[in-house]
Amino acid sequence: MITALYASLLAILFFVLSARVIALRGNPAFGLLAQGKGNEELLQRAIRAHGNFAEYVPLMLIILYLLEMSGTSAPILHVLGGAFLLGRVMHGICMGFLKSNMPLRVGGTALTLMPLLSSAFALLFRVLQQ
Repeated sequence: MITALYASLLAILFFVLSARVIALRGNPAFGLLAQGKGNEELLQRAIRAHGNFAEYVPLMLIILYLLEMSGTSAPILHVLGGAFLLGRVMHGICMGFLKSNMPLRVGGTALTLMPLLSSAFALLFRVLQQ
């Protein structure tokens, strides 16, 4: 159920990023998220934040689930899932809501890629042990 926790939290963040793109495209139902409406640069950044999220999250959730099913301890799963979630929040805020913030972007990227790589190696190690 640890993967389910992170899947649900990441799905909520995906909704927020989706709503931001919809708002910037001019949908009045999402007006609260449309600060800077009409700004093409903000819209393009929001679209990339949304797309980038959609590119990384499914693979991480699959690997996290496989680790969970293979008996990886809960603390390790929470460190990997929590760091990845934090990275996605940081990157999503930087790219989806701001014109620029390099510390958030770099930190978000690092906290996305490092848990992904660590999870991949942990899963590979488990597979090779069998």
